[in-house]
Amino acid sequence: MPPPTGSPVTGAQVAFMKDLEHRYQEVSGLQDRSAYKIFYGPVRPAPVMVLGINPGGDPADVVADSLHRRNGLDSAASIGFYEHAECDLLDCNWPENRGLMKLLVPLFSGDQEMIRTSVVKTNLAFRRSKKKTGIDFENAKREAAPFLLEIMGVVQPKLILLTSVDLAGFGMTFGTAITSLATPLRDDRVGQVVFEAATVALKGTGAKALVVRVAHASQFSWTYEKYDIVTRIQNLGFP
Repeated sequence: MPPPTGSPVTGAQVAFMKDLEHRYQEVSGLQDRSAYKIFYGPVRPAPVMVLGINPGGDPADVVADSLHRRNGLDSAASIGFYEHAECDLLDCNWPENRGLMKLLVPLFSGDQEMIRTSVVKTNLAFRRSKKKTGIDFENAKREAAPFLLEIMGVVQPKLILLTSVDLAGFGMTFGTAITSLATPLRDDRVGQVVFEAATVALKGTGAKALVVRVAHASQFSWTYEKYDIVTRIQNLGFP
């Protein structure tokens, strides 16, 4: 794999990630990244943040400190703290990533490499499971919430993309004020909310972000084109 391009990762950014992971390990009691995943690339200021539900994959199938799972599939683009600007979204071949490209690349006018420096991804919960029901999800969310607030404080996103994540619940946990911009649009054939939008004043910073809920990228990325999600986001003022 050729070395990544883009802005270098600073020592302060790496130190923040190391410290946050160490504190999460102490709180959660988890010491092995096969059981959790926090980072998908460097945590640094970026206009877009992508938030999923929780990291997928059976922990038994994930090799600690490895770029690959036991079945040979990609596990992470970095075994450290993405010091060389590695980015799981671009450097790992996952169904979810392929789906997200259908949304992110058009948002950046076709410049895929901008994703490396302009998007930070993580999840509402950091505990890994094969299925959402494989963990106590509500407890896992509460466990991760203070660390996620710290991450958002560093990123200072203008747009937060929630992939199959409840927008109202996100706003109540991480916001101080929510203003609806678009009521939930649902595709009843698959029972998925394909678009919803609001502005949320983020806790800790007071800064407002455009928060958009879309369908999960691994299964429902076809809805992004069908419902013209990129244009809907642009019409709300991003970028």
